Amino acid sequence: MITAPGVGSGLDVQSIVSQLMALERRPLEALARRQDQYEAQLSAYGQLKSKLSSFQDAMDDLGAVDAFKKYAAVSDDESVLSVSANSNASLGTYNVRVERLATNHKMASAEFLDTSTFGGSAGDSLTIQLGQSSADSITVDLSTGKTLEEIRDLVNDDANNPGVTATIINGNNGNQKLVLTSNETGSASAISLSYSGSIDATTLGMQTLNDIGGDLSLLDSEISVDGYSIVRSGNTLTDVIQGVTLDLQSARPGVDIPITVERDISAVQESVQNFADAYNDLRSSIRSLREGQLEADSTLLSIERGVLGVLNNPTGGGAFSHLTEIGVSLQKDGTMSVNSSRMEAALNTDFSGVAELFADADNGYAVRLGALAGSWLENGGLIESRTDGLDSRITDLEDRQSAMDRRLARVESRYLKQFSSLDSLMSQLQGTSSFLTSQLASLPGAGAG
Repeated sequence: MITAPGVGSGLDVQSIVSQLMALERRPLEALARRQDQYEAQLSAYGQLKSKLSSFQDAMDDLGAVDAFKKYAAVSDDESVLSVSANSNASLGTYNVRVERLATNHKMASAEFLDTSTFGGSAGDSLTIQLGQSSADSITVDLSTGKTLEEIRDLVNDDANNPGVTATIINGNNGNQKLVLTSNETGSASAISLSYSGSIDATTLGMQTLNDIGGDLSLLDSEISVDGYSIVRSGNTLTDVIQGVTLDLQSARPGVDIPITVERDISAVQESVQNFADAYNDLRSSIRSLREGQLEADSTLLSIERGVLGVLNNPTGGGAFSHLTEIGVSLQKDGTMSVNSSRMEAALNTDFSGVAELFADADNGYAVRLGALAGSWLENGGLIESRTDGLDSRITDLEDRQSAMDRRLARVESRYLKQFSSLDSLMSQLQGTSSFLTSQLASLPGAGAG
């Protein structure tokens, strides 16, 4: 019922037009609801794509034989020698002796008062060189007298510093020493000094602090592996045993430290568990999406059938043909589980057979599942074709809504014009009616009973 008064006849033009436009907008609202549905489906496909990508990553972790080249290196004494192994390591046991650690070459000046200066004549300088190349050197200009602290700052601030750090050690009664330290260990980075002008070796009295008796080769580390003596410039050795890093912690001359390089069974088991977790996560996501925005979408069924088709198709040719043989199985509720005891037994019995079951280039489970997920995720694949279709529908709906908005604006303008004219006409008719009523009332006898 129209109750609000108008400005003319009392006709509520705005209310009438609003009610009419509400009817006119119903098709537009239907389009908007359809767009919301498509956008929700698009978002659901984004979730599905993310889960498939995670699933593919888990397959990649097991989809190559190199993925099974996981090794653990164990040292009998980590306080002397810590070890680690990469995928290029070779299984084996070694006896390693750490005879000597590599050290940074250090040189210190004699003791001087902190006010003492050095140099002061034209041509006075100190040249600091690392190793054998003159290119790895800097020259400190001492043509004006410099304190030890000033020499320190000139060394540290030089943009061409080849890798030496200068420090000051403050002693008693205002005395101090200048210390030069090579930033790298080993004899290849030993410090050598030269002088010019009035400066010579006695000016600063620089002496090596390392207990090497003048033999710079003693700055290098020395180890032996199974009796074979090896010298290196550092304490982290990556080129002695293939695929094994030796981190020297302390010297213990004459004492063998056994190290063992073995397969890292636990790391492989973790990768297989990640395989099962990725399958379960994808399956759970598909069930959730089927109960939500992708309820009637055949894409989910296609993915489920594709994955189960691979899992139900044995590899053949290797020591193992089915995942159940190594403890990986589907439960009654559809989830995948890993029996760690059976998995460990299979790995210890035939490690290569387990690797082939997942990573055989033609029939490995991880290889086939990874390729399947890749085909769904690739450009032009199943997911992209679905999302492209939804994007196209959304764009079409947006265009139709824009056109309908423009049409409704014209319709509303027309309604307002028509009902405003009606309001004006009714106002005129009401005025005429009132005039006639008053005229009739004024006729003779009009009031007689």
